[in-house]
Order: sequence, then structure tokens, then C-alpha cells
Amino acid sequence: MNSVHLGTNYLWISFESIILPLQLAAATRNSTPSFDLGVIAFVAISIGVLVSLFFGVLSDHHSILWGKRGPYIIFGTVFTIVAIIFGLEPIKSVIVVLAIFISIQIGSNISSGTYQPLLRDLVHEGQRGTSAGINGIFTLVGTAMGLGITGFLTSEGKISLSLMVIMVILLATSLITTFTIRKDDLPMPPKGLHPLKIFVNIFEPNKTVSDFFWLVGASFLFFLGITGLSFFELYYFGDVLKSTDPSELVAISGIFVLVFSAISAGLFGSLSDRFGRWKLLILFTIVGGLATALIPAIPTFTNFLILGSFIGISYGAYFTVSKALASDMSPPEDAGKYMAYYNIAVGGSSGFSALFYGIILGLFGTSYRIGFAAMFEMSAAFYFLGLLFLYRIRQNHMHQNKLLT
Repeated sequence: MNSVHLGTNYLWISFESIILPLQLAAATRNSTPSFDLGVIAFVAISIGVLVSLFFGVLSDHHSILWGKRGPYIIFGTVFTIVAIIFGLEPIKSVIVVLAIFISIQIGSNISSGTYQPLLRDLVHEGQRGTSAGINGIFTLVGTAMGLGITGFLTSEGKISLSLMVIMVILLATSLITTFTIRKDDLPMPPKGLHPLKIFVNIFEPNKTVSDFFWLVGASFLFFLGITGLSFFELYYFGDVLKSTDPSELVAISGIFVLVFSAISAGLFGSLSDRFGRWKLLILFTIVGGLATALIPAIPTFTNFLILGSFIGISYGAYFTVSKALASDMSPPEDAGKYMAYYNIAVGGSSGFSALFYGIILGLFGTSYRIGFAAMFEMSAAFYFLGLLFLYRIRQNHMHQNKLLT
């Protein structure tokens, strides 16, 4: 069921960390177009988040062909592959770079909006932490593979080949997921919602699950602290650490960090089923924030790897446990819509942080330590701001338990 997460995250990390920065640098003839990169990422990912929301709601109410989720997953994958094909040749225009990345975000979020609810649709509550842990492992293995394979191929100058590999992996993993859920992914009677009504329904949350949105806010801030950094690693290794092959360092550090993330995702996802989810979220928010704040203190690749391992552990645990908790809190009849809301925390934070950090680096520069120091410290601040949201949820949860008692 989780195979599609491997393929989609292979795609996303390949573009965000390596291919998009290289395509944009070639199109602008500027080795570090940080502000342009931030704007393009923000625009494309923001559109992708809206697409994910729309198709999450649509798949809650309308089946197509043989099922409720699977056909949308395949359609989104095919759309994405067609968009990638247009990038096989060298791109000389920033507008074309933007158009292709927007199309990739649209296609991949059609799939994402309809596979995110599978955890709520098909997995019993007592097993969602373990299932989310497996989900996290597939997600992080896909990310590690993307960094490793795409990083290697692009460092050898084989960008077109790296894009073809992305297409093959994306299609294969989507088909595996779709055929796996086939017997449970049955068509449902149409509820007769007009597309305009579906769009309006996106902005009509259930007021009885208000804590869900505090969780979305806390997760948004956590991921705001980490996801946008992936866009600028290439520039950090080149301009601050003076690497002659920053693509190689992106691949090495990414795989190193993601090994810890994958182990953490599987371990703490399972533990959260037995010991609860709140304390784990609070713990790993603190660990991730402290590790990020310490990166500028010693600007070496070794320090980056050591602190990055703690960030990876925090990311794997938080990603898994927060997703399991979001599934627990989602109304079953609107799982697509609510898991799409949760997806804002991941996708939306990635787009906003790319713009925010791009502006910081545009103001302070990437060739001086101050620019990246400011970026890392702001990133750490977002983690700790998220703690306030988690505290609010925790207090509400304890109050409700007292009332029930």
C-alpha cells in the first residue's frame, strides 16, 4: 500500500534538492539563484497543495472507473510523467522551468491527495502508528534513493537519464499501490456534489475536531523548520563549505540522515501505538530545533552530518507519529479532506519555507556565513513555536479526559 510514497518522494526530493536548482541555474546563468528558486518553489507547491485538497475531497465523494482512490493515483502519475518528459531537453527559460515544475506539482498532488487517506480508510486505529511507521520508511527510503541515484547521475552530467529513472520508479510504485488496494478500493455511489460545491466544501471544516487544526499548525511549523532547507543544501555546500562537487555532498548527507530517519520512523511509529503520541511529538520537536540551531556554530561537513542525524531522527519520528495522530483525529466520512488538510503541513510548509529562506539568502547572500546562519536560526525558531501549538492540544486533550472521567 505504501509503495507510492517511495516513488512520489523519490520524485520530490530529486527535484527540490538537485534537478530544480540545476535547471534554474542553467536557465538564469546564475550559479545560486536563491530568490528565483524560492519564488518558483512557493508558487508551484502552493498550487500543488490546493490540487491535493480538491482531489482529496473529490475522492471522498466521487469514484471513477473501478474505485475511490486508485484511478486518481494512476491519473496523477501519468500527468506527472508527461510533465517530466518536457524537461528531458535542456531548458533555457525560467518560465518553462516554472511551468514544468507546476505541472509536476499538479500531477503528483492529484495522486497525493487521494493516497493520503488510505491510512484512515484501510488501517485499524490500534495499528496506525505501526502502519505510519512503515509509511515513513517507504517515504524516507524513496527520499534516500532520490538523493543517491539522482545525485550520482547529475554529478555525472546525466540529467536526462535521471529524469527517465524518476518516471520508471514513479509509474512502478503507483501501479503496485493501486493493485494492492484493488479489492478494498471499491466504487461508491455518487453523492452528487457539483465541482463548485466540492471546492466550497474544502473550506467547511467540522467544528467538533478543532484540535485537528492545532495539530496541522504544529506540524506546519515543524516541517517549516526542515523541509525548505532541502532546496538550498546544494548552495550551502558550494558557497559556505566550498565543495567542488556539492551534488555529491547532497547525496552523501541525504542518505546518511535518511538512514536515521527511516529507523526512527519505524521504531517510534510502532511505539506510539503502545505509549501514546503526544509526548513523542513534543520530545522530537525540541531535539530537532536544538540540532538545527547548532549547525552554524561549526560550518563543517562533519558537523552537518552529526547534527543532521539528530534532525533526521526527529523528522522520521515526527512525520510518522503526527500522521498517525492526524488519521486518528480525522472524521471517517471526510478522510480525504482531512488528510489533505494535514498534507498542507508537509507540502505547504515546503513551499512557504522555500520562499522565506530564499528571501533571507537573497538579502544576506549565500557566499557569507551570515546568510545561512540566519536561515538555520529562523528554522530552529519555527520548531519551538510549534511547541506552543502542541501544548495547546495537550491541554485540551487532558481537559477532555477529565470531563469524561
